[in-house]
Amino acid sequence: MTEIRGSRGIRRWWWLLIAVALVAAACGGNDDDGSADTSEPSAAQEQTSAPADEPSDEPSDQPVEEPADEPAETAPEESAETPADEPAKTPDEPTPEPTPIVLTASYQGVTETEIAIGIAAIDIEMLASIGVDLSPFPVENFYAALVDDLNQRGGINGRDVVVHVSLFFPLGAAANEAVCVELMEDRKVFVVIGQFLEDYALCITETHGHPYVGHFGENTERQARSNGLFFAAEMNQTHMRVGGVIEMIRAGDLDGHNVGIYYEAPPDKEYADAIRPLLEDAGINVVGVYPRGAPTGDAVADQPTTDNISYRMEADGVDLILNLSNVHGIIQSTQRLGWDVPIALTNGQAADRTTISDDLSLTNESLARTFAVTTHKPSPEQAIADPGVQQCIGAYEERFGDEPLDLDDSEVVLGITTHCRAFVLTVRILEEAGGNITPETFIAAGERMGTFDLPAMAGASLSPDKHSAGSHVQRYEFDSEERTWLPVGDSIPFEPVE
Repeated sequence: MTEIRGSRGIRRWWWLLIAVALVAAACGGNDDDGSADTSEPSAAQEQTSAPADEPSDEPSDQPVEEPADEPAETAPEESAETPADEPAKTPDEPTPEPTPIVLTASYQGVTETEIAIGIAAIDIEMLASIGVDLSPFPVENFYAALVDDLNQRGGINGRDVVVHVSLFFPLGAAANEAVCVELMEDRKVFVVIGQFLEDYALCITETHGHPYVGHFGENTERQARSNGLFFAAEMNQTHMRVGGVIEMIRAGDLDGHNVGIYYEAPPDKEYADAIRPLLEDAGINVVGVYPRGAPTGDAVADQPTTDNISYRMEADGVDLILNLSNVHGIIQSTQRLGWDVPIALTNGQAADRTTISDDLSLTNESLARTFAVTTHKPSPEQAIADPGVQQCIGAYEERFGDEPLDLDDSEVVLGITTHCRAFVLTVRILEEAGGNITPETFIAAGERMGTFDLPAMAGASLSPDKHSAGSHVQRYEFDSEERTWLPVGDSIPFEPVE
């Protein structure tokens, strides 16, 4: 566990003055630093108009007789002075001072001067033990740089941010519960930014009642069990499956096939329940739904379980697998069995541009049978060019220039983008929550954010019915030279019907 505190640089009394100015900033806007447009001048600033002429003594319903043949009187010379009975113009009223944000010790992890944020990040080195060999990424130094940069720019409405980083192995209940307990009970953070798989983030939201901002993972059941405390940067898990399947149906990918719906962890049943009616309404033949259970992390034990499901689907006449869960396991299984069946993917893993590890022993021939329609993610080139991502890279390079990030490595760029985006989203919600930060004000702040931009994610949005920022799906096809899935065509907006 690493605790990270940004440099303060300026005395605390100065932040009390800054807090008065910051109240005019609306933190859910489209600019990357969270600042808002200057407010319009109030009506009190406009000059009042002069009153109309005094009314005549004659009653208004009688005509006024004009004197006949009387010579006009010579008008007296006007005085240079303003007549005494002419009202002077009302001076401009001063613009009222904004109400200062009062910073209170309102909840665990929130004091008058600091906000404690936890980071639950997957340990990339530990993933190598199950055959997922990813490029190293300096998670602790990256967050140290982001926090230092944020605090030097004023923190969150004048509060400094302290970040506690915990790396963990993502499979198995014990490792996930341990990092949750460490952040919530030992470090006593207010909000966790995390990469929990399956239902493990519910330890933060359901068990401890604190907000969680995931890189991914929000769905209907988890949201209900979290009482609104679950937010995510990536598109809602159910929405990405529904949006992907709708686009597959539109493109004719499933026409004439006998489809088997495959998923692993029990919570993924929600996805199957959502997409099966769509397929049947479109006239697609659904042979059946095939759950296999959550992986244990023990490859020797997991393989026979997956293979038994593959045997069953083949025997039932499935000629296209619609995979709603982990991308690689079912592909490995069909390759082991020599079953050349097409596989359609809906999991966001296929959008990561992560080079498929040789340790997975997947051949190009097997992977060429697959395609994906899932959440849209920008290319590494697009991500690096984004101003929000550039700001995160700049913050890191300024502080750790002797340990440069490999911007030619797509996996490193993915790490930069996802960590940067989740951090910025969390900061913006906290800014919007104001001085009295509690789980309730955090939810309310997120739900009134509307549409805004995040690093490498234009047109993000949050609302009472939408707690995940992403809003587009994308088609991906396998590229044998890059050994990954690459986007085809333009991204497709998906507007869920709640």
